[in-house]
Amino acid sequence: MGWNGLGGVHTCCFHLCCCCSWPQGAVPEELHKHPGQTLLLQCQYSPKRGPYQPKSWCQQTSPSRCTLLVTSSKPRTAVQKSHYTIWDKPNAGFFNITMIQLTQNDSGFYWCGIYASENIITVLRNISLVVSPAPTTSPMWTLPWLPTSTVLITSPEGTSGHPSINGSETR
Repeated sequence: MGWNGLGGVHTCCFHLCCCCSWPQGAVPEELHKHPGQTLLLQCQYSPKRGPYQPKSWCQQTSPSRCTLLVTSSKPRTAVQKSHYTIWDKPNAGFFNITMIQLTQNDSGFYWCGIYASENIITVLRNISLVVSPAPTTSPMWTLPWLPTSTVLITSPEGTSGHPSINGSETR
């Protein structure tokens, strides 16, 4: 059973948090990023007719609870809170989550889902985000030699006119 929400309902409740029950053997998807990078994530769901259902992104605080980070308010309209953005396209059956300027403190477990009603979310994906520094080893390859262009901007002494530009190419 996957985390696409089609194989079963994973329902949560929250006040500032969310509580959930998970299917047996469910394993979070692990994503690896480096500090300063951006996480782009798509959460799919089965489109439904009727009133708009907001979508949510939250960070797990315990096995059955999470803190709400950002929630959509209407279709095809981005909502940004802190470094989180959510954008929903209901007729296509997906919404996008963006987290910018990741830090190691962003490492943790996250859930994306449908905000069913007050204090309840239907979880679509369970994400384990690992933000760790990039390796510091030297690359095993070298760049080919490329010419560089240098531009020197000078202004003749005692003149008040515009500076002249002398260009040169170095090899």
